Amino acid sequence: MPSRKRIESEAEEVIVVATPPSPTLSAASSVTLVATDYAPNPFDSVPIEIRQRIATYLDSDFDLCNYNATCKATNEAVDQDNYSFWRQRFTSTFERPSWSGRRSNFEFKKQYQRRQSALRYGANYAIAVRGSSKNPRLVSREMRKAVLGLEVLKELLLDAYSEMDGDDDKTACHSSNMEHIAGFLHNHDLLDEVLTADYTKERKREVIAVPQDLLQTVQVLLAPAMFDLECPRGTFGFPESQHVVYASACDIPIFVGCNNLDVNTEWVLHHLNFWKYHMTRSEEETLHPAFEDLAEDERPRFPSKQLAHGGGEDLGKHWKGSYAYVDRAEISRIRNSISRSVIITDEFNGDDEHGQGSFQDLELSLLGGDTDIWPPLFEQTLHSLRVPSSHAKTRAQRRCATADNMPVFMPQNFQFSGEGEDVTEEFHALGWLNALPPQNGVPGWQRMTMMKYFQDPVTRVMDTAALWAYEGVVLPGGQIMLGRWWCVSDGTGRDQYSGPFILWNVDGPRKAERRVVDEDNLP
Repeated sequence: MPSRKRIESEAEEVIVVATPPSPTLSAASSVTLVATDYAPNPFDSVPIEIRQRIATYLDSDFDLCNYNATCKATNEAVDQDNYSFWRQRFTSTFERPSWSGRRSNFEFKKQYQRRQSALRYGANYAIAVRGSSKNPRLVSREMRKAVLGLEVLKELLLDAYSEMDGDDDKTACHSSNMEHIAGFLHNHDLLDEVLTADYTKERKREVIAVPQDLLQTVQVLLAPAMFDLECPRGTFGFPESQHVVYASACDIPIFVGCNNLDVNTEWVLHHLNFWKYHMTRSEEETLHPAFEDLAEDERPRFPSKQLAHGGGEDLGKHWKGSYAYVDRAEISRIRNSISRSVIITDEFNGDDEHGQGSFQDLELSLLGGDTDIWPPLFEQTLHSLRVPSSHAKTRAQRRCATADNMPVFMPQNFQFSGEGEDVTEEFHALGWLNALPPQNGVPGWQRMTMMKYFQDPVTRVMDTAALWAYEGVVLPGGQIMLGRWWCVSDGTGRDQYSGPFILWNVDGPRKAERRVVDEDNLP
């Protein structure tokens, strides 16, 4: 007897009768199909708006591809109607891009597929950055994937919070772009490859495979993720980073380029690497215990506003941080050579008898910008109000981080004051924030200069023999400052006694809202 298989749809019923092959029939005619009722494709009678609506419920791109390939009607819902579906797909997945008003629906499709491909497949950054493979084709492939991933991450960081309404810093806002970034960092090794390339003169040309300006800029923007204790990252090249953070301003300046407006992003990464080593490594009994004891909202975090030029007017009020130092006699040893055999122990503010450091609290407040309360001695030391001047480019400066065709830069200056406690002694601070031009296409960088001083508790007279100068860079978003401190009265030039510091803001939203997907209610 022939077997029957019943196929039911909402519209009609079709019965397929499969007849066993007969010895007298050829293989080509061994199956007989009998349709008791003809059933047209149900999607043909569904309006395209409904078919597109169905596609919007498919969160998985894999499911969307299957739906697109089901029949002509579903394909038209996705790829016809002037590609309107893809604009909606892009804007429901990512936040509003800076180019949205000038692109066609088809461009939204291409950009959606480009971003999802980069986020899903990522790259092997160990191979792309270090060239850690003898297979040139593999290295070339991972290089292309790595560059695409970095470009997409940069776009997501620039567009994050672009749809946020209002100026209330106390409201926790959700950012779909930041969720995509968090997933990428969890699945790929980008932050495990910070400063891992071999920069020796003999190998520099063959090792550096990914554009360093792009790589370093994106890694700096991802700085808060480096301090995530739930996802620890490896720390490489600590002796090199220790050498950089204690170097004098003459040897390794913070700001470089033909106009001294370019941030030395490699220097920034070395500082982040130095602090990450002490704060996140459980093997270290320096800052890790104190950092581990901090609440999650008291640790470095990403900004909750879109990155924009300037930012000094949004200076946070409450900050935490630390500074590191070594004995005066050790400074020359660190500066003169990079030793992996001799360990020079860093000390921190608030060190106890076991060598464990702590974090200091600093309260900053914006002032009106009255230069009358900026002592000449402070300006002579810090040059906070110096107007940037352009110099002739050297061969090494032919590629500036700031655009060559940038109009004359008009700096924005914001003055602030501060108060804090250093161990058991209260201190005061006075400083400036100077807005910097965009670096490699990223706005929001600032130069920070500050003088830390002490006053007699009775007469309120400043102790000019105990002045500590600070110069650093505020990372885009205004959440992290790091840089160099030095003793004004202890040496000059290459003999200046100095060390690194880091500060991070603890104001703002206490917990970012996260989107929760109920798997039981998925279509």
